[in-house]
Amino acid sequence: MTLIIGFDPSKYTGWCLYDPDRRKTDGNFSHVKCGVLEMPEKADMYYTADQIGLKITALLRGIKQDFGAYPAFAVLEQQIEAQVSMQGRGQSFAGSISPWVATSAIVATLANFGVAYGTLMPAAWRKSFFGAGFKPPVDGKGKKDWKLACVDECERLGIQLPKKKTLSHNAAEACALAICWGVRDMKLHAGRYHEPWLKLVQQRNERPQVAA
Repeated sequence: MTLIIGFDPSKYTGWCLYDPDRRKTDGNFSHVKCGVLEMPEKADMYYTADQIGLKITALLRGIKQDFGAYPAFAVLEQQIEAQVSMQGRGQSFAGSISPWVATSAIVATLANFGVAYGTLMPAAWRKSFFGAGFKPPVDGKGKKDWKLACVDECERLGIQLPKKKTLSHNAAEACALAICWGVRDMKLHAGRYHEPWLKLVQQRNERPQVAA
């Protein structure tokens, strides 16, 4: 058993628990568990950080109770360090701040539980999850709809996503991140996380492959 937990950080943080060993044994993704940590609509950034930290704590403790161990590794989508102009005073930047607030709460909690973690840029996990050259559908505004593509692919793989369609993409992207845990583009943000991740990758490479 190798438990990998994935997070798509935002005000509505998606999470996924994935076991690559079960994937090899069963030949499918039916064991995957996922969900979304929902926040009240009017929750401010302080309350969001507060509650996400508590919810991640409860999630990790539940995993330990059910499986006898905490996840071996966690994967988060990497946030972009955006520069905010001072001319933007009075504007709401909640949409860009929320992922950072959630990320900070998640990694602080993971560190307290001793769970190693790393991050992947969107381009890195999308290439690994969908394959090079994949073209997502476009939405009504002509923009690439990666959220819909991720939901569709998870459903194709047999992963049970939350029934609430407006939030299912958060869980779907968390699933994609967890499944892509071993890619070379993984960024490890502390030296103490290099060895656990490399050990997991080595163990994966040494195990015999089981045909799907």
